[in-house]
Amino acid sequence: MPPVITNLTPHLDPEIAPLFDQLPAVDYAAVTDWPAARALRHVEPQPGSDTVRVENVRVAAYPEGAQHTPGARVYTARQGPSGNTLLWIHGGGFLGGHVNENDTVCMGLVDTIGCNVVAAEYRLAPEHTFPAAPNDCFAVLRWIGSGPELLGGRPQQLAVAGGSAGGCLAAVMALMARDLDGPELCHQILVFPVLDDRLQTGSAKLIDDPRTWSRTKAQFSWRAYLGSAFGAEVPPYAAPARATDLAGLPPASIFAEEMDLLRDEAVEYANRLTSANVRTGLTVYPGTHHGHTGLAPQAQVSKRTGRDITAAIKAAFGIAA
Repeated sequence: MPPVITNLTPHLDPEIAPLFDQLPAVDYAAVTDWPAARALRHVEPQPGSDTVRVENVRVAAYPEGAQHTPGARVYTARQGPSGNTLLWIHGGGFLGGHVNENDTVCMGLVDTIGCNVVAAEYRLAPEHTFPAAPNDCFAVLRWIGSGPELLGGRPQQLAVAGGSAGGCLAAVMALMARDLDGPELCHQILVFPVLDDRLQTGSAKLIDDPRTWSRTKAQFSWRAYLGSAFGAEVPPYAAPARATDLAGLPPASIFAEEMDLLRDEAVEYANRLTSANVRTGLTVYPGTHHGHTGLAPQAQVSKRTGRDITAAIKAAFGIAA
């Protein structure tokens, strides 16, 4: 086993390395008040644009009878909703992030692709452990499938996508939709996804730079998310890599980063989907760390990543690139 990498800078793309080198180390264990920590990173919601309408909704809880009523942000073209809808699930390590933090991305998808986008709001750890987050996301998915007037009725095609922890929840939505009589999905787009709580892959043991998604952060995140179940046999709706049966899932597009501890679990999941006769595309970006597109959006590799993800969503809906 090669030595643990605690300094990723020499391994990164030349356009990314100087920016990465300036990042501060972050210690999740030092955070004593997660709501206050999230408030420091609050992003004001955007009201929409000349071409995109943005509306907030509340949906029926899942499972029925649950007390929490999940929310969502709905992005549609002002000229009218599309027959295609994408459920987008934000990242944040199950600990952070917010439903409105990807407003620019979601509105851009409406403009670029012409689909509706629905961003799911879900409860966060450590205040709310599994299964709060997937239950909230599945409630939103079921609402989309019910054919709300806001989206123009029942979707002709419905895809799910998410990044990082949102990629985990997107993969979980594919499993839950298959198993629990959810709406039919035409595609799952998993962007740098969190998939495996066991952290036993080669890359999960290799990368521990505190300036990015490190092994230390990942262990903290899973412990906060799973609560007392951490370290035990958890269900696949918590960690999709635990699923033993991947047959019958929707086609997948999976994106991974070379110097991300999540790399190998993404590659393994892609291979297992392919072995289960699920049409799967996998792209690994060289010289990149977890979340490289956010740190260095102008780098050529980040632009290529963005184009590839957009192309995958277009292909999911049968739209020519």
